[in-house]
Amino acid sequence: MNTLNLEVKGNLAKLLATENIVVQHNKVSTASFDVKNRILTLPIFKEQSGDVYDMLIAHECSHALFTPYEEWEGINDSELRSYVNVIEDTRIDKLIQAKYPGVVKNYMNGFDILEKKNFFGLYGKDINKELMIIDKINIRSKSLNRVPFNFNDQDNQWLAKVDKVVTFKDVIDLAKEMLAWQKEQVEEMQKLPNFDELSIVKAYDLGNDEDDFDDEIEINNQSSGDQGDQSDEKNDFNNFGDQKADDETDAQKNGNADTAEEEKENNEGKVSEQYGSGAGGESSKKLLKAVTDQAFQDKKDELLDEKAKSYTYGKMPEPNLDTIVSYKQFLKTFEKYRIDQRKYSYVDVKYMTWLKNAFKKFQSENKKTVMYLVKEFEMKKAATAYKRASTDKTGIIDPLKLPKYKFSDDIFKRLTIVPDGKNHGMMMLLDWSGSMSDTLKNTVDQLLNLVEFVRKVNIPFEVYFFTSERKYNRDEKGNIISKGSFNYKDGDWTFEDFNLVNCFSHRMTKKEFELAGMYMFHMAQYYDANYVYHRDFDSDLQMMRYHSFGIPNEFSLGNTPLNEALVFCNKLVPMFKKKYDIEKMTFITLTDGGANSFKKAKYTPAEWGTDDWKNSRVDYDSVSIIEDGKKKLVLDGYADLTPKMLKLIKEKNNANVIGFFILKRVKRWDIERYLDGKDYYERMKKYDLARKQMTKDKAIAVNKDGYDKFFLLDGKRMNVENFDMNNVEIKKETVSEFKRIFGKAMSNRLVSRVILNKFIAEVA
Repeated sequence: MNTLNLEVKGNLAKLLATENIVVQHNKVSTASFDVKNRILTLPIFKEQSGDVYDMLIAHECSHALFTPYEEWEGINDSELRSYVNVIEDTRIDKLIQAKYPGVVKNYMNGFDILEKKNFFGLYGKDINKELMIIDKINIRSKSLNRVPFNFNDQDNQWLAKVDKVVTFKDVIDLAKEMLAWQKEQVEEMQKLPNFDELSIVKAYDLGNDEDDFDDEIEINNQSSGDQGDQSDEKNDFNNFGDQKADDETDAQKNGNADTAEEEKENNEGKVSEQYGSGAGGESSKKLLKAVTDQAFQDKKDELLDEKAKSYTYGKMPEPNLDTIVSYKQFLKTFEKYRIDQRKYSYVDVKYMTWLKNAFKKFQSENKKTVMYLVKEFEMKKAATAYKRASTDKTGIIDPLKLPKYKFSDDIFKRLTIVPDGKNHGMMMLLDWSGSMSDTLKNTVDQLLNLVEFVRKVNIPFEVYFFTSERKYNRDEKGNIISKGSFNYKDGDWTFEDFNLVNCFSHRMTKKEFELAGMYMFHMAQYYDANYVYHRDFDSDLQMMRYHSFGIPNEFSLGNTPLNEALVFCNKLVPMFKKKYDIEKMTFITLTDGGANSFKKAKYTPAEWGTDDWKNSRVDYDSVSIIEDGKKKLVLDGYADLTPKMLKLIKEKNNANVIGFFILKRVKRWDIERYLDGKDYYERMKKYDLARKQMTKDKAIAVNKDGYDKFFLLDGKRMNVENFDMNNVEIKKETVSEFKRIFGKAMSNRLVSRVILNKFIAEVA
């Protein structure tokens, strides 16, 4: 299905730039305007671009801006409503064209397109003899005075009056005057002996001939199967939200409305209203209406996209940033939990001695490699800056160039200006879900290398992990009193409550940074010892499994609230970027699977089971629209939210979005589904190259919606390698052999730090 492009178009953007109006498209038959909330709901047209679409949108927006809806609803006479509608269209179209001249061309071209499709019923008509003044006014306005009418003096008087209307009251007064005059003209024509033969009488079906009426019944019967409910005036873009016309039309179609019967009885015998003889001798009221307007009503459904899905609109909720676990809270929670475990069999001194030594060993083994990469980063950064360097004349004469003054006027000293490097910033989201348990150790090892690196090069950074597990505070009766993750307002989309933990930050002191690293190292080792099969269960694993203090419940692995975390980051990233004056922002996600499904539910303060609550429920087959300010995220499926949120963060913050996706086992499909090609052989060729690269680099870059770069990582080969000379077999003890050994060792050390390596390549 082609989902409607809800991004504001050129002319519509101009139209609404200075107006307090929210535009929503939906599967409705006519436009409507919510006066209180200033929401304009528009039908979904088949033509979503071009002049017809722009003309229709401009027209409906003009109604929203200039037509007083309550006064329009107060018009009960259907004949008067038809006349008011035409004159009001003339008024509001002139206003919108004057305010936004760019739409004039759309109106002209749009009319030409619709007129060629006979939307106004002009084919075969003598427009000068078969149209009353109201229809001449309608076509004159719609065509922007380009249809060749031969207006007489009386016509010109009416046109002058139409051109002078200013307010909606002027429109109503003129419509009443014109309708009364037109009825008098019909009464005068009725006195003529050939009244039924007059072309204008036939055009408006005002005759009394029984055969003509029978022909009309036959024609209506033939067309009813094709036209369906096309006579529903509410659907017309010229009949703005006309519920009364709707009711009247329905009554006429049903043929059993008491109101319709009463009007027939009350109007019998009146000279001013024309009747024809119906079946069985019953009267049928003939109304004076604009036939060109009616012709459009009969054709209007052709403009609507009946195959389109309906749309459900809601706003993105405001994240409750107070629920984020700060790094100080993170450390405090761990410290308290660890001490509390002393009440049980946990021996703190024994385990903490082992943990500190294990973490210190890990840091020592990685320090040299991280420092080497720091040096590489600074060199690349300097080289990039030098490429942007510019050389200018200083205005000071260079004595060494004076001998060349006869041959060259370039005798001035030059100054090379090397611009300062851009301010980098990084924010990272780590998936803390249950499916990560068997790869968490390698993932955290990679993360520890990365945060150590960015800290060394003084890049502002924040690292969060997200989980569905959270701590609930309860009152004395056991009721949950914890704050929810979002501050909802009526009409907001709802998300799951979750836990977002700030585990690393450049704001940490050295002591806090070391402590946070140790606790992250502890959690990774804990899950590795308890959830991963090990053939050789050594003393370190035994220490972790049987003697550790465990993990606080609120930091346990859960499901994957990635979308919820992205809603928070949509708020956090611009705050972070502004605070630290970041010029080159990098946003990273590190996950092993897709996000939780978007549950498609909207918040309502109404009580359960009430009408207000029922009206807030969402059609699960509809397309969901999440509004974030002027931005709209169109979700046509459950998996759409994550890439749309990433794209939103990227566009709002000019961020470089990088994704690391951890594969538990590298299967053919895991790589092949990201590859494209014109045929099977081209895809297979790309797959073979990708597989070789995966074997060599432990990662490959693929295309993924929402990301600038998306890397697939081999989860089984993400272990960080360090060189130990004691484990190397030396045969010849030659210089070339030592050179080869050290070269290979350094290469392995660098490649094994796959996340850090890819990060440097992107931000240097």
